[in-house]
Amino acid sequence: MRCHRSLSAFALLFAACSTAIAQPPKPPAEGKWIIPITVDATALPKPALKHRLLPELRELQSGNQIQAFYKCFFEQNHLFHNKESTDKQTKWIDAPLKELANEKELINYGGTAVQQAKYAARLDTVDWQITNQAKAEGVFLLLPDVQQMRSLAAVLKIRVRGEIARGEFDNAIQTLQTMFALGRIFNEHPTLIGHLVGIAITAIALGEVEELAQQPGAPNLFWALADLPTPFIDLRKGGQGEKLLLAKEFDILRKGLPVEDREIKKLLATFDPLVGMSGNGGKAIIKPSLWYIKRAEDKADVAAARENLLKLGHKAADLDKFSALQIVLMADFAEYEVNLDEFAKWTNLPFWHVPTDFATTKRLAGPFGELLPAWYKVMSAKVRLQQQFALVLVAEGVRAYAAENGGKLPANLDAMKLPLPVDPVTGKPFSYEVKDGKGILHGTPPADQIKSPAYNRVYEVTIRK
Repeated sequence: MRCHRSLSAFALLFAACSTAIAQPPKPPAEGKWIIPITVDATALPKPALKHRLLPELRELQSGNQIQAFYKCFFEQNHLFHNKESTDKQTKWIDAPLKELANEKELINYGGTAVQQAKYAARLDTVDWQITNQAKAEGVFLLLPDVQQMRSLAAVLKIRVRGEIARGEFDNAIQTLQTMFALGRIFNEHPTLIGHLVGIAITAIALGEVEELAQQPGAPNLFWALADLPTPFIDLRKGGQGEKLLLAKEFDILRKGLPVEDREIKKLLATFDPLVGMSGNGGKAIIKPSLWYIKRAEDKADVAAARENLLKLGHKAADLDKFSALQIVLMADFAEYEVNLDEFAKWTNLPFWHVPTDFATTKRLAGPFGELLPAWYKVMSAKVRLQQQFALVLVAEGVRAYAAENGGKLPANLDAMKLPLPVDPVTGKPFSYEVKDGKGILHGTPPADQIKSPAYNRVYEVTIRK
């Protein structure tokens, strides 16, 4: 995998993958995932944090999680790449739990690779050690390890499903800690693509929390979920990393010094394949180099570009020293950096503060507009994960209420008297009602995702008698 400008495609890919793997097999209807869950009325644990979903400080040792996770693939190469092995994974990953309970191959599944993953998850440092490479290689940065981590997540998912099926809840929670730690390392990845992979892996782990909660005798994980970082992946590091990806090639345009046209044309020659890889279906309508040369011949375009540079603080006397080609290219690059911040400034605010027209905001025209990342798709993936976390937390609150009230469902959310999260999409309480003996719980999808099942999870909670 390369860190090309195909982020829109990756956003769709990882959003689809995280949803498909973490969901129950029941197909969506009318744009909704109806998730029927039958659970025990189970009290909150004492001590409250008897169970945790990330390793705690007293378990940690010094060391870099990233390097340790890499070693998982050296331990059992056939586990990840042998066709017979991967075919079995495909079968087990969505099989009903009752079919896995007596599957002997799933006892200690993953062997030394999983043991290495558990060790990696309990180290105290996360350092991807690729910032310098990102600065030097820009959008040509290779990310082969990112996709590999998803293979490890699949193995851990099968491991924990076997443990859940056999009723080994303490072992299952340990494996879940490893899965959540694996997803969490991507919070420190300096690319938005890395964040998307972290979101996908975390959604897989959260799907297994849903499965665990439905098993007779399963512990209540309300406080374990409440104790996790919120948001679990915050997009800060990757958002800043976007500014590294054109640093090498285009730093000359930031300096504001005169550059000969032959140097500008060399720069444009390196620009051509970048947009060619992320343009309309991978086919650029016109090469950026030719597009800019043509613009430099248009006096009105040059005058407009010059005016924009003046507004951004450049001095007229300095601009007089620049060629027409440098002026139009500098103006577009400056506007590209302005656009980056215009999108990025919303990234870590509550989703309900994001402007309603953010998804349809018009991009900068021309090649640099093609290089802008798909911010809204990444932000949507982030809030989808936040919403799933919050819904599962509320569902665990329902179990706790039922334990204290003779197996009855709460009539409303306020009846639970617990610190329940709001819907991260709207900032308002989730929708909840009791109907036909079921607690119907759901959130609100983003405005542009009304008919998308991935953003319309509806939990139908039934208390086991």
